[in-house]
Amino acid sequence: MGGDVVLSHSGREYLALVDVETYSSFVARDVDHLDMMAHLFGQMKALTAVAWGAPGRELNVRFVVTQDDRTADHIALSGCRTTASGWVRTSGRLCFTSHDRLFDCAHHRTHDVLREERLPKNSRPHVLAVPPGIYSVQIFYHVPFPYGGGSEFMSSTKPKVHFTVILRHYAFPAPRIAPTRLPGLIPWAA
Repeated sequence: MGGDVVLSHSGREYLALVDVETYSSFVARDVDHLDMMAHLFGQMKALTAVAWGAPGRELNVRFVVTQDDRTADHIALSGCRTTASGWVRTSGRLCFTSHDRLFDCAHHRTHDVLREERLPKNSRPHVLAVPPGIYSVQIFYHVPFPYGGGSEFMSSTKPKVHFTVILRHYAFPAPRIAPTRLPGLIPWAA
């Protein structure tokens, strides 16, 4: 993924960005909304997912991968508001999906977060190919937000982009090498 990309997606309750390799879906026939939220909270703590609330409508979401904070600073000054943030670790493939897909995966052992069957075209998951590493994720909503939350004094024109997701990339740290003991050189280290 180079630069930025805009994706249209229709979801219910929340949208999510999950690591394809490490996101863990759980399976239980009697999963309810609170079970799903608790599971997603655990995945966010494990740095495998970031989720944010969104209205159940078709939305345009812009993703920007950057190496510095200038992009986020610029967006923050341009009439956008921060709605969520988090961290995600990936080996290079992030899946942009919704509550419906994650909830379906939690119910059925055979369903995978990337499986697109039985989903309307605008609700299918999208895979973003990004450099491997750790990402600081900041989600901004554009003002005026067309589905509520805006001020009565702002223009009511529908923006082309509803959310902007800034993915600030940090490379994986270099592997640590354990120190070796050198007998005889330092008497107290032997």
